[in-house]
Amino acid sequence: SPASCGRTHVHGAAVVVTCFALVALLLCWSRWLAGRRLAAVGHLVMAIAAAAGALLMWSVMAGLESYEAVLHDQPVASLFVERTGSQSFRATLTRLPAGRVQVFELTGDQWRLEARTLDWRGLAAQIEPNRRYRLERLITRATRPLSGPAAAESSFSLGTDSPNDLWTRSRTMPGWKRHVRGDHAYGPWRPLANGGLFTIWLDEGTLRVDAANAAAVAAVDPPAGARAEAPGLR
Repeated sequence: SPASCGRTHVHGAAVVVTCFALVALLLCWSRWLAGRRLAAVGHLVMAIAAAAGALLMWSVMAGLESYEAVLHDQPVASLFVERTGSQSFRATLTRLPAGRVQVFELTGDQWRLEARTLDWRGLAAQIEPNRRYRLERLITRATRPLSGPAAAESSFSLGTDSPNDLWTRSRTMPGWKRHVRGDHAYGPWRPLANGGLFTIWLDEGTLRVDAANAAAVAAVDPPAGARAEAPGLR
């Protein structure tokens, strides 16, 4: 798939550079044993430079473990909503195209998604051409008074940071900013509509949410008489 192809680009480059570093190191040793000190030093410099490049590439791979490639004409997720109580819902979030499913118990009457994005720069864009993203948070809110102790707004984490998280590095370490730009993408608020199915796309720096069935369409664009009762959907 294109997503795995993107990982293959970085992995293949890292393997090639690592092998080059090992060959340069072996040549350095052989030149040193042959008494060719200057040639040995030259190969040692090449080995060190290649090893530094390989270390950077392996670090990038580790930092990309939780990120997916943005695929053209392919949604990143879908969300299906079911009512479980007067003010409670069950939402099923399916990651696409992988098909991984997460289920959340929600309160309120609206939801939105947030994501992290990675855009490559310079040489990094040639090695890894695919833009990357990670769904970050599912947020719900109540635009009407809730009965009981439920919070007016709640947040559910969709991703877990690793020590090598590339997005964090790109925003906190100047050396990484030359190679990759980390940013946020936000979706619009959409209704928690019983039986509603929504499709989520990543368009540039925005998460676009499309109503994918009749229940979602009716909730997003209610009849004129019901609009006054459904504030803040846009």
